[in-house]
Amino acid sequence: MPEIKLSEQQTDVVELPLEPIAITACAGSGKTRTAVHRLAEMRRRLDDRHGMVALLSFSNIAVDTFRRDYLALMRANDGGQQPFGIEIDTVDGFITTNVLRPHGYHVMGCGCTPYLVDGREPFLKNFTVFDGVRPNPTADLRISFENGDFSFKIGRNAPKKIPTAEAKKALGKLGAVGAYTHASARYWVLRVLKEKPYVLRALVRRYPHILVDEAQDVGPEHEAILKLMVDGGSRLSLIGDPHQGIYEFSGANGSFLSGYAKQLGVTERNLSINYRSVPAIVDLANKLCGRNDKAKRIAPEILNGAFFIPFKKDEKDNALATFRYMLKEAGIADKDGVVVCRSGEWADQWSGGEDGQGQGIVKAFADAAVCRDKFRRLDQAYDHTCIGIVGLLANQHRDLISKLSRPAGSADIMKLRRAIWGYARDPAAGLPSATLLADTQWHPLLVERAKSFIAFLESDFGLSAGENLGNRLAKKALLNKPLIQMPDLAQPDSPPQFRVSTVHKVKGESLEGVMYVVSKEHAEGLLNGTGTEVGRIGYVALTRARNLFVLAVPSNALGALEPRLVKMGFMKPGKAA
Repeated sequence: MPEIKLSEQQTDVVELPLEPIAITACAGSGKTRTAVHRLAEMRRRLDDRHGMVALLSFSNIAVDTFRRDYLALMRANDGGQQPFGIEIDTVDGFITTNVLRPHGYHVMGCGCTPYLVDGREPFLKNFTVFDGVRPNPTADLRISFENGDFSFKIGRNAPKKIPTAEAKKALGKLGAVGAYTHASARYWVLRVLKEKPYVLRALVRRYPHILVDEAQDVGPEHEAILKLMVDGGSRLSLIGDPHQGIYEFSGANGSFLSGYAKQLGVTERNLSINYRSVPAIVDLANKLCGRNDKAKRIAPEILNGAFFIPFKKDEKDNALATFRYMLKEAGIADKDGVVVCRSGEWADQWSGGEDGQGQGIVKAFADAAVCRDKFRRLDQAYDHTCIGIVGLLANQHRDLISKLSRPAGSADIMKLRRAIWGYARDPAAGLPSATLLADTQWHPLLVERAKSFIAFLESDFGLSAGENLGNRLAKKALLNKPLIQMPDLAQPDSPPQFRVSTVHKVKGESLEGVMYVVSKEHAEGLLNGTGTEVGRIGYVALTRARNLFVLAVPSNALGALEPRLVKMGFMKPGKAA
């Protein structure tokens, strides 16, 4: 962590007494640095050798950054002393480690340590919930906490309410084998804390102070858990920005942060200096959210600020070429330019995603091959391969995916992880190349090599193969074409290959140049400000950019939108910044 003196605003936050605080921090305000220094000061002041201070956030990227910066701060202040008396984790990681995994079996009724499933595990086909018409996967249950109780729905576009008794019965059946989903984890945690009060007392005793970063992302279930801890005696501090609340679909709309600041006994503070973005971007952000934040940086003499360009759906390469040219004019390398989209589907389209092939276990292997050979994402290739491999094993190994996904583990798990990594990475002897014809070339090799690998796992690791491997590896939905279409390397003017992601995935990052691809409705939501989730998503996309922000607007919508864009402060390329 670079040695930068804390500002007056940041110092004020760091040096507040050990009491509950609510900090509203604008984008680029040095929130991470402030939180790390506050954590160190809280630990220094805490006169309790048994109690710990927890710093919690909502993404692994944020947690990794906090851990790295806190360790650097400790080394700078104490000559290399290792951190003690603190815990840095995601909110879900915190409650899973301290409540669900050690105590969940009490309410789940299982005879093992609870383990996470993501919904793709083959054994989950035996766990369904009835919606009154048809059975649905229990793993797809959407669980929310409303007015002090749980409610359950199934489906995305038009979610259907599931009777409470039916949903709890289905969750109980799944819980009895030790499995929980991301959605049901908080359900089980709340039940443990309410039904086993001694667990809550121990948790509060261990964590008398909690600091939650990105507090605008606290949803109803997390809020209920934190309130139980506060009522039990923990002192809670929040830091975040309600204008960056982009998880309203899960109930997180920033209201907990805004309301907490008004509670009796809570000290409120504001971080209003943006150290990230050039003044033109900060000014535009202020117009969108109604704040009056100040830009610390001075505008460079080269291209900078917020611009808009048109694009046609079937001519994406032209928009990407324009973005590349603007990055060059702004002195930004291609590798530092990021294309962000509203949804994963759009991100896949702009990154040149392929039509998914295969079904079930075979689809998992196909997705792994595409991730490895097209996107060079070995981490995702490994994850998909794990799904496929475990799908070929007997049911008693159904918790293996959870064990393989955790960073630590036994020596046997570490060895197994290396073996699967080797299979996933090797197109010559392991997972076949995605450039082969899917049905006639890739699939026969997959069947041969997958069966051979399962036999190896049986002999060297004592694992048991599932029944009917041939049926599990059927070639349904595989086409007579490669899993991926390779670009013509002889083409001299090949389109630029930028990192493409969603706004939700880049949240919290600081990016040199950003192109935000929108529909007409997304653009209107952005221009209407941060009163809606769509507007806040646009605000987050804008405020990731340090030097250059480009809004890519559909050509057929630009005529109606251009006057509003110009009035708001967006510029056409070629205009002076």
